Amino acid sequence: MDWSKTKSIFIIVFLVLDIFLMSLFINKVGESNPETLSQATFEEKLKADKIKYPKTLSQDPTEEKYIQAKSRKFKDEDLNVLKNQDVTILNENTIHSTLDDPVALDKDFSPDDLADFMKNQVLDGNKYSFWDYNKDEQIITYFQTYQGRQLFNNTNGKIVLTVNNENKIVSYKQSMLEDLNEFGEDKSIIPSFVALQGLYTNQKIGTGSVVHKPKLGYWTFLSEESQVLAPTWHFVVESGNKEEDLFINAVEGQIVEINKPEKETLE
Repeated sequence: MDWSKTKSIFIIVFLVLDIFLMSLFINKVGESNPETLSQATFEEKLKADKIKYPKTLSQDPTEEKYIQAKSRKFKDEDLNVLKNQDVTILNENTIHSTLDDPVALDKDFSPDDLADFMKNQVLDGNKYSFWDYNKDEQIITYFQTYQGRQLFNNTNGKIVLTVNNENKIVSYKQSMLEDLNEFGEDKSIIPSFVALQGLYTNQKIGTGSVVHKPKLGYWTFLSEESQVLAPTWHFVVESGNKEEDLFINAVEGQIVEINKPEKETLE
């Protein structure tokens, strides 16, 4: 027997065995990771508080960039494409339109009903998406989007449709952001599940609430001559007959406080 070859075989066998045992140990440590236990504890708390939430919430971080934009200054020639309406520039950043033929709304309103109107009778209307229909105030609100994501609560990228007592859209006001583009380095985005933890920990979600699937959009982070917008999670939380919009900065994890509801029309 060649002892040197036999010795080499034993060394290789024991090395493979050591690697196998080490992998088992690492997996065992991973299973008892405090973060995993914390996740399990959080889920137990949600269950105990009878809080329903989407089970598909992400737990994996991703990366996104901030975006920047500036307010569009409207000119008379911008309005030439708008037909069958009386359009004026209220200030350089806002236009007002009165429709020659009011647009009737169905009793069972759906945002899809206004798809053609937004496309054909509003300047770059395809760059906005539906936000809310406030029947008490008789206004329908749209906010501008960037790559399909909404610019939450942004008065500089907003359309407000006015509905009369006959359930018809009679006029609207519009502002618009332009030169939207990404800038800076990629930022780590907190997963939606972690964002939910932040809202719960800060007592923003009460017992018995229903949390709907969140959407990622943008919120104005800095506003000077141009805006800087940060990736932001939007949660809709239903409690009884009330719904509340909650926002959390997806980069820094801070809850975005709304000082006053988005009720006012554009000035």
